[in-house]
Amino acid sequence: MTNNLIEQIDKKWTLDTSHRCDVCGSQAYVQTLGVTGDLLFCVHHYDKIMRNEKAQKAMTQFAYQVIDEREQLDTKI
Repeated sequence: MTNNLIEQIDKKWTLDTSHRCDVCGSQAYVQTLGVTGDLLFCVHHYDKIMRNEKAQKAMTQFAYQVIDEREQLDTKI
């Protein structure tokens, strides 16, 4: 086993299957903690926001912390 694989196995995730995307209800892998609350996003919807310049700017202004656990998908192969 490689060290990288060991680190992935030992890593404790914050988001699990009970966390759902606020847009579509799929499993959330990104949580943004903002000045007026928090938002949860699946990979698709977070990527869509971050690819749109106006939406990315709005997200940057809203969120003071982003919990990005998209790498969980790499461990589910």
